[in-house]
Amino acid sequence: MGQVIRLNFCSYNKDENLLYEKKLIRIRDEIEDYLKKASSFEKDELAVALASGRYASMKLAQLTGKESTVKFFNECIETTLKHKILE
Repeated sequence: MGQVIRLNFCSYNKDENLLYEKKLIRIRDEIEDYLKKASSFEKDELAVALASGRYASMKLAQLTGKESTVKFFNECIETTLKHKILE
């Protein structure tokens, strides 16, 4: 998927910002690898996508609110469409 979540890092200093961005990238890559493996193992990409999407949407709504969550998912969809990953 290749894109890091865009967050407001104004309260962080530059070094903390860089470290946190690297952490986000590492976690994103590890989770995406795990989900790909789970999809292959289960032979059911839809079930894994629905489960991970449900968890993500519920947790993000709790942490950041509905508006921010919807915006995040819309940006993910736009990124996917731009990179033609959604085929």
